[in-house]
Amino acid sequence: MAFSDQFRAWKIWNATGRQPRYVDLSQITSTCKDMAASVETSLQRPAWLQGRYLLVRYEDLAHNPEAKATEIYRFVGLEMEDRVRMWIAKNTNSNVSTSSEWNYKFSTTRDSKVTAESWRLRLSFDIVRTVQILCNDTLALLGYRQVHSAAELRNLSHSLVEHRIFQPVT
Repeated sequence: MAFSDQFRAWKIWNATGRQPRYVDLSQITSTCKDMAASVETSLQRPAWLQGRYLLVRYEDLAHNPEAKATEIYRFVGLEMEDRVRMWIAKNTNSNVSTSSEWNYKFSTTRDSKVTAESWRLRLSFDIVRTVQILCNDTLALLGYRQVHSAAELRNLSHSLVEHRIFQPVT
């Protein structure tokens, strides 16, 4: 099935709450297994990964972009310049109301904290529950909390990301 057909099927599922028979879930399962294998390998801290692997969760970067970027720069042996810090501040703390909708869609300027949580308002609970079932081990390994209802999914005052510190492989 073509990508556009799969995308259409997911949109129908999200809009109606009914999973179409032809939705292919194998890519999700495969991606989660590959991701878990990568993380598990890094947690064993093999010599061949020393100085070459730093696990970064999207939410950690989105919620604290300057600190996480500084950590990444240090990991690769660079010092972050002030102009990079200014760019990060400018491009991760955007106020959407100051931009036209058209410009916003095609820009890279966002409020990264809001963007990191926006899926919780856009995806149906049924889709989220399905992904949680398929990727349970991977989500737990990475410190993501599961939701058990649509209300819990939509409650943005409750974080679904556990505080975790992933040390670089050194």
